[in-house]
Amino acid sequence: MKPLLLVPLLFFLLMGCERPKGFTLKKITSHHTADPKWEVEQDLEKETLATYLQGPYTYLGSGNHTYAFESPDKKTVIKFFKQKHMRTSDFFLSSQAKKRREKERDDSFSSYKIAYEKLKEETGLLYLHLNKTSHLDTTLTLIDQEGRSLAVSLDDMEFYLQKKGVLALEYLEGLFQEKAYDKAILSVRSLLHLIATRNQKGLYDKDLQFFKNFAFVDGEPIEIDIGEFRNDVPIAPTYQELEAVSAELKQFIDKNAHEFSPIAHFVIDKDIESYR
Repeated sequence: MKPLLLVPLLFFLLMGCERPKGFTLKKITSHHTADPKWEVEQDLEKETLATYLQGPYTYLGSGNHTYAFESPDKKTVIKFFKQKHMRTSDFFLSSQAKKRREKERDDSFSSYKIAYEKLKEETGLLYLHLNKTSHLDTTLTLIDQEGRSLAVSLDDMEFYLQKKGVLALEYLEGLFQEKAYDKAILSVRSLLHLIATRNQKGLYDKDLQFFKNFAFVDGEPIEIDIGEFRNDVPIAPTYQELEAVSAELKQFIDKNAHEFSPIAHFVIDKDIESYR
């Protein structure tokens, strides 16, 4: 075989290799060097952090940007970033593709930093680690989707710790089943207030969806998807944003608690009107 034919043949062979499905350590391993712009001021005591980092953490699932694992007490999640969206060292990447991935990483990391510095309570964030370090000196055990134990050096990883909650619509559905309508209306109002708080801080959320991005922790709402915040995008007035997102909430209530709909619609509309 002629040498010139080996390169394209190798390319197609590599492209034809089946990639492992689901989580693997390779998919969260970063090859980026530390960058001062991603440093954040940590306020979690070293002893408290050490308590959170006692594993093993068990595979929970994946989102658009992260793989999530839950703590033994099921109260905390650790989320590692999917590096395929941000890796720029691939040999076959064009310069345009590299720039696109660099921008995606910058946008995502900017959002995580915004969440930690300006929306920590609203997002349930506990700890954010965007750069390689040497001070954690912790090896965490992860249990993957196949039940295998994997050891990761957290100094080498990019991740964050977050409170674990019950998805918002699942939480509300539970209240509807219990006929706990007084508690349900307070929960609905607290969701709207959470969105209004972020809006009034001048922060834009590109991916505002109740069905997957919000949860309740001890009866209080948090936004669990923190990868789409922007502070350089014009935002709509608070009442307009609430009007837009409340449509999904109203539809869910109509479907799952028809008898509760009239009062829920009334309270939602009244709360939104108060922001005009």
